[in-house]
Amino acid sequence: MTLEFIQLLSTDKLKLPGLIYTPDKPTKRAAIWLHGMGDNGMFYNPSRINALGEALTDRGITFLSFNNRGAHDKKILSIDGSDEQYIGGTHYELIRDCVHDIDGAVAYLRSKKYTELYLIGHSTGANKICVYDQKTEQTPFSKYVLAGPGDDVGGQYTALGESAFSATLALAKERAKSGNPYDVMPIDSGMHPFSAQSAYDIMNPNGDYNTFPFYEVATKRLGSKALFEAYRKIRTPTLVVFGENDEFAGTAGGVSDALIMLEDNTHESIIDDCGFLTIAGADHGFHGTYDRFATSVADWLDERH
Repeated sequence: MTLEFIQLLSTDKLKLPGLIYTPDKPTKRAAIWLHGMGDNGMFYNPSRINALGEALTDRGITFLSFNNRGAHDKKILSIDGSDEQYIGGTHYELIRDCVHDIDGAVAYLRSKKYTELYLIGHSTGANKICVYDQKTEQTPFSKYVLAGPGDDVGGQYTALGESAFSATLALAKERAKSGNPYDVMPIDSGMHPFSAQSAYDIMNPNGDYNTFPFYEVATKRLGSKALFEAYRKIRTPTLVVFGENDEFAGTAGGVSDALIMLEDNTHESIIDDCGFLTIAGADHGFHGTYDRFATSVADWLDERH
C-alpha cells in the first residue's frame, strides 16, 4: 500500500485536501469517504481512516478520504483561479453543496483511470449520500455505505423542546431568507455558533437535510415532507451499519428500530443486494472497533464486485 497527500477541486473550484491509499497491485476500484460534521474531518481521526485504508487496499480497493467543505467549524477556503475566498466549515455549509465536493472527488479518480467507484458516508456523510443520489441524474457509484446515519431534525427537536425548536427554526429561516445568511445564531438559541443558513438547513423538517426522520416515524410528524423521501429513491446497493451503542439513534427508539425503519424503506428493487449491520460494542464513531468496522465495510464492498 502507498499513501499520498493530494489536493482535489470541487466542481465549483474549492481546493480540498485529501489522502489516497493505493494497493500495491493495480486496480480499477476506488472508494470515497465522506466525513461527518466539523472536526470529524478526515485528518482528525487517523486511526479510523487508517483502518479503512488498510482493509480496503487489502481487497484491492483504493481509498480516497478528503476534507469536504464542511470540515472544521469555520474554514476559509481558496477558490482555484480566483482571489475570492469561500466561507466553509460545518457552521456555514449547505448540505446540497455536497454534490460539488463529491463530483470533484469522482473527477479526480476518473482522471486516475478508476472505473468502479463506491461512496462511504459517516454520520452527516450518510445524509449527503442520500442528497447526492437524489440530486444527481445518474450516480457514478456502484455501491453506497451509510455508517451511523442520524436524525438531526428529530435530535434538535428533542433537545430543544417544541416551543424553543419552533422559535429557533423561525429565527434561522427569517435571517437566512432576509439577506443575512451568515449571521451567527444567538447563544440562547440552541444553535450557536451555526450561521442562520446552516441552522435552517439542519433544522428544517421539509429540507434537504432531513433524510433519516426516525423521530417522525417513532413519535410524531414535524413536517410535511414524505418520510425517507431521498433514501427511498436510492437504486444503488447499500450497506447500512450502526454501532451497537450509537448515542444518536435515540430518536428512533434505538439502533435496532433504526435498522428496521431503513430496511422497511429500502426500495424493493435493491433489497436483496443491501446489508444491515450492527458493530457490537461500538458507539456512533465506532471508537475502539475501527478494525471490525473497516473489515465489515471492506468485506461488503468486495462481495460480488
